[in-house]
Amino acid sequence: MARPPKKKDADDFSNSILSKLTEEFTQKTAGEEFANDVTILFCGPKKSGKTSLVDRFINPTKDEKDQPKPTVALDYKFARYAATEGSSKVLAHIYDLGGDEANENLIGSPISTSTVGNMVLAITLDLSEPHNCIQSLEKWLQLLRFQVDKSLQALAQENPKGILQLEAQRALRANSYAEHADRGIINLFPVPLVIFGAKWDVLATDADPEKRKTLCRALRHFALANGAHLVLTSLKDKTSMNAMRSILRQLLFAVPPKGSLEQLDHSKPICVPAGKDSVSAIGLPASGQANERAWKEYVQHLFPDPSPSSKGGKKSEADQVMEELFKYPESSIDGMVEQRVEELQQYRRQVQRNQRLASEGIEGNKVSAVSVAA
Repeated sequence: MARPPKKKDADDFSNSILSKLTEEFTQKTAGEEFANDVTILFCGPKKSGKTSLVDRFINPTKDEKDQPKPTVALDYKFARYAATEGSSKVLAHIYDLGGDEANENLIGSPISTSTVGNMVLAITLDLSEPHNCIQSLEKWLQLLRFQVDKSLQALAQENPKGILQLEAQRALRANSYAEHADRGIINLFPVPLVIFGAKWDVLATDADPEKRKTLCRALRHFALANGAHLVLTSLKDKTSMNAMRSILRQLLFAVPPKGSLEQLDHSKPICVPAGKDSVSAIGLPASGQANERAWKEYVQHLFPDPSPSSKGGKKSEADQVMEELFKYPESSIDGMVEQRVEELQQYRRQVQRNQRLASEGIEGNKVSAVSVAA
């Protein structure tokens, strides 16, 4: 760790633009800080529960048996929130990325220079497939960090003043870890991040308690190392659903949670707000090393892939469909392929149009939402 700056260095920092922006940012009220639109992207494996979480966040009374349609490409919804009657509403743009591998190149639409300044990311993992959780988490952490860094670099060229304001915000987030005992292993994600683990009820039923506890501890370590919130959920568990909504309201609308959200009992869906965990509380894997690789190998040992022969050779659903279509090079089928490609392009344009309409203002209740159907 770097040594504390000398007095001269401290004086230089206090007079720097970044310092002044940081001071100005800290003096803002919560409403002013989140006055602009905020964007959140839900991503993760196919059928991991992303859409179900989005629906339950927008509509808390939705029945647990109500199963949403699978997201085809990139679904868009929005929600508005007003802290008090008559106050201005905060608009949250909610993107839900379909889990097919062919959709991964679409993350550049919701994560861009126009959104990265007020962005929240949500990675959803499928706990009913514990052997795939860590691998999937690593993949999405890498993809999202790359896209966010790319957008920040582009923003720095387009809007130097804007990037300084973002640096001030990031400095404040980093400062909250300045006294953390494990600050040396924390690589703070560039934007707020929450890791959801859905289908806890399946994991609780199918997995051995000790193995389940190990997976939870591994996820806690990854969340700690990235400065992320960690929330495990089940549609059948009211407490975990309330924790999910509280975390999202805090991240999107700056609504402080009612009471403590921390829940570390591994026999129940755990919830660990960012910065509240530690290596000493999590413990160490069998190797005795507190790092991502050690935890990944430990989880792989306890939850081996039931179909290892498919590694490296599994094709996405879109690739399989296209492969089948090309087996029959008839003009009618070629026309159908071209039509579906055009429909996808129209769908993407419609999502962008609805985002602009939402930004222009559509009246609603204290929390309201509109969905763009695929």
